[in-house]
Amino acid sequence: MIRTPIGGALLLAMMTGLAAAPAAAAPPARRPAAPKPPAAAAPKASTAEIPIPREDGFEHSVVRIINYSQRGDWFSPWDVTGVRASSGTGFVIAGGMLLTNAHVVSDARLLLLYLHGDPTPHKARAVMLGHDCDLALVRPEEADLLATIPVLPLGGLPPLRSAVETYGYPAGGDQISSTRGVVSRIETQVYAHSGVDRHVAIQTDAAINPGNSGGPMIQNGRVVGVAFQGTDMLENTGFGIPVEVIRHFLDDAKDGKYDGYPDLAIFESNLENPAARRRAGMRDGESGVRVDFVNDGGSAEGHLEVADVLLEVDGTPIANDGSVLMEGLRFDYGLMVDRHQIGENLKVRILRDGERSDLTFPLVAHPGTSRYANQYDVLPRYYIYAGLVFEPLNVEMLETSGRDWVVSADKRLVQEQIFRPLSDPKALLREPVVLLRRLDDPVNINIAWYRGQLVTRANGKEIDSLAGLIEAIESNQAPFHVLELGEPGRFIVLDRKGSDEASPRILERYGVRKDRNP
Repeated sequence: MIRTPIGGALLLAMMTGLAAAPAAAAPPARRPAAPKPPAAAAPKASTAEIPIPREDGFEHSVVRIINYSQRGDWFSPWDVTGVRASSGTGFVIAGGMLLTNAHVVSDARLLLLYLHGDPTPHKARAVMLGHDCDLALVRPEEADLLATIPVLPLGGLPPLRSAVETYGYPAGGDQISSTRGVVSRIETQVYAHSGVDRHVAIQTDAAINPGNSGGPMIQNGRVVGVAFQGTDMLENTGFGIPVEVIRHFLDDAKDGKYDGYPDLAIFESNLENPAARRRAGMRDGESGVRVDFVNDGGSAEGHLEVADVLLEVDGTPIANDGSVLMEGLRFDYGLMVDRHQIGENLKVRILRDGERSDLTFPLVAHPGTSRYANQYDVLPRYYIYAGLVFEPLNVEMLETSGRDWVVSADKRLVQEQIFRPLSDPKALLREPVVLLRRLDDPVNINIAWYRGQLVTRANGKEIDSLAGLIEAIESNQAPFHVLELGEPGRFIVLDRKGSDEASPRILERYGVRKDRNP
């Protein structure tokens, strides 16, 4: 659930230094991509858990995963990168499935499993991926491969300062390894795999090394977390995904389709300042947060208004700093929203114009948040006309200008990506389109602007999606195409007949098989 400003969440993700624990022999921070995996299959009905023999420990339930993956190239969107190999860990759960991290099995061309003590590779496929919570379900192609392997049962939230043991295959080794650590902190964190989503995470001083990703964190014979990321800012520190997030993912997956987390899609301010509370009409002892902005398309649209004070969520008081007290710990109140599935109702108590009232409304996902998250298991969408390469604005496209795109990308694109949604409620429902680059040809060689430009109008039509740009170009019968860009006064003029004739020639010259992936 992205409750805070989405642009702010993105900047926070870039500043935290969090990184999903990479698999051994993995590619650099951005893993390769592939076409979407086969349609997800619904997990089988829960089966009886096989007791774990004491002398065997947990090793037989922990599996090494090798991922041969391939990723699309957002700079040359008609192309893909080479295949790369990486390794991670998974463990057996009910239904003949493995639970692991999404980043362990993303963009897979081929997945291989190695059981404990067995050098034989077994083919598998990812049947459900939750990129927002970095979890995935994997099913072996051999139907009964896991039938005799003990299921690891799920536990609860481990107490602070209690010990946990993490199992996995760090550094790509063939032998299972375990590390013991102490739970030092439990709080919401940015999940590095998506780059923007925030959920509860368990912090321990147990080492979370490359290859450990997806391994179980065990306490008192039960899984209390899944190892998933570390941080460059802290030494000897690793993070685990707690059971609360795991259960949300598994419950969501039961129908064979992963929907993700609901999103209020609001911005708000804390009310720690006494004068601000008095001005809002709050009584002594009341606490809450003030709604500053409501995005169109989110759960709050039509229910919450600017200047509303959120006092309670699902009967739990919200503190003036935006936190709620749960299980003896303070968490961001967005966790109360995270506990719901999409389609369920949320109950809130608000203060509006001096009146207190209770509201109940259904929760939905926000359709515009995907452009802020890292993309996996998809190929880039694009359109090429007259050698001009157009793509929707998103993080992957921006990173074609460099990892530090906030500094290196065209400032108009940074403005559109991060700051416009802070002032325009409808901004996240539009799909900005960017002229990424050109494939040189006499028909386009002398245009003034051709790299990293926001396209706002084409042939007199407002552009709010890639499909809209394609329609504006292909329906035009005038002698010229006129593309207006984000900077005032910037535009491109193309000869329509010459561009139509040149387009097939340009594609053939540069080895581009098709002019679009819309």
